[in-house]
Amino acid sequence: MDKDKKLEKRGIFSTQAAIAAGISQPTLSRLVKAGKLIRLEHGLFQHPEAKIDPSELDFAIACAKLGKESVIGGLSALYRYGLVSQVPDQIWILVPAFVKSNNPLYRCVRTKQNLTLGVINYRLYRITNIERTLIEALKYSTKIGASLAVGAVRKAVEEGKTTEKKLHEMAKQLGAETVFSKYWEVIVTI
Repeated sequence: MDKDKKLEKRGIFSTQAAIAAGISQPTLSRLVKAGKLIRLEHGLFQHPEAKIDPSELDFAIACAKLGKESVIGGLSALYRYGLVSQVPDQIWILVPAFVKSNNPLYRCVRTKQNLTLGVINYRLYRITNIERTLIEALKYSTKIGASLAVGAVRKAVEEGKTTEKKLHEMAKQLGAETVFSKYWEVIVTI
């Protein structure tokens, strides 16, 4: 298979991934110079023919940059699901506790929580499902804002995007039943 086609199938990839696929660093540089690859940033590339939805490109770059265990979450996921109207200033991303980043584009939430639980895998990135997104919004209400978190849960339930039962099950799986119970009464009474 032609090296160019190998890279096209990957979409977004790192220098290390290209080397692992048998493409040397000098070859990468030549492909960028020839216009056959796009250098997104240092050590991260995109094939120009790769079919990547522009609305998902930033999420794909964030996950490629912060590792295969990283997951889009927080305000970014709330926005993606249409539960908040304001576009977040940073991409919120859940990462393992050992990952560090001081990149101002990302709001890293370092966690020891299981990063496969309640996660949807897309081709180029991973994102928390709607239930995990909402439970963590309540859990991190000091970072997100309690009224915004409660409003997002209320909106999701009213619009039929999730149910109390699904939320309670996710809270149980995440060990956040106390947080969910604390807010649920506020959510249904106002």
